[in-house]
Amino acid sequence: MSAALVKWAQPFCTQYGFKHLAPYLPTVLASLSFWLSLQYLSAKVSPRLFPQTFANLRHSTKISWHVHFVALAHACIITPMAARMWYKVYEQGGMEGNHPLARNRTYGFDHEAAQVYAVALGYFVWDLVVSALFDGPAFVAHGAVAMIAFVFVYHPVFMYDGLGFLLWEASTPFLNIHWFLDKLSKTGSTLQLVNAFFLLSSYVLARLTFGVYNSYSWFMHVNFPAKPHSPAIPLHIHIFYTVGNVVLNSLNFIWFRAMIRAVQKRFTAKPADGTGKLDPRKVAEGKQKIKLGVEGTNDREFEREAGTKGYDYESHGSYSDTDREARWRRVAKKKE
Repeated sequence: MSAALVKWAQPFCTQYGFKHLAPYLPTVLASLSFWLSLQYLSAKVSPRLFPQTFANLRHSTKISWHVHFVALAHACIITPMAARMWYKVYEQGGMEGNHPLARNRTYGFDHEAAQVYAVALGYFVWDLVVSALFDGPAFVAHGAVAMIAFVFVYHPVFMYDGLGFLLWEASTPFLNIHWFLDKLSKTGSTLQLVNAFFLLSSYVLARLTFGVYNSYSWFMHVNFPAKPHSPAIPLHIHIFYTVGNVVLNSLNFIWFRAMIRAVQKRFTAKPADGTGKLDPRKVAEGKQKIKLGVEGTNDREFEREAGTKGYDYESHGSYSDTDREARWRRVAKKKE
């Protein structure tokens, strides 16, 4: 069946400029099936593992739960795979070495890297389907762009640099864990505080440090190469990746600001009247009201980066000030 699929798809892939894609379509389909299976598994198992939590969740939040679970699993799988591939290039002399992706950074091709991209591509196909079913046009467009980017590598083009972008996923597990802790009534807990440390640290290292360096290196290689690219990079591919590079890096900084505010909301509080100090016992007993250090209930940017797409959090389960105060009281009572 796999051989028949490859044979059928090869002429189409070659015609449209993706001559290396057809042999990896079986892996793409297997990957897609795996993510769909995880979503189904979450729908069946999660209500049994967390019966009280699920009983109080809105329908949209339950869907979001399953989406987060798949996103968490994908990040935990694809990041080590990309890191291993990236390290193999480094181990063989880096960009001055003999690895196929190093010898030709622009058009180099490697079977193992292609398998990694096939796993990622299956996920982004799933992501696009989920976006089309549950989200608005903007999120469908986002999913489509991500999917197209990982189809283009089978041109082949930028197969080495794409590994660096997959490594951005190193921070994603902590984003999803943060979301799950909120839903499991662990808001403001020590566990969430520890996770917040790893979340912000991994985000800075993976996206704002390594990510920016990798993007700058790619930009210089594409636009100011030591010698002209042969053949020249197709204009549509050049424009697509350049615009995407700038946009995604800009979004990383925007999301980081939203991330910091989201963490502050959960760990900064003061008396509502602005006087005196917080008394955990009075808060737990409802005798003292609190005011969060950062106002507002909309964590849309933060939660969207964590894997939730397009839900109206103001009306679908985002924490109101009353909800947050109640949760803070429970935490304070436990500390007492």
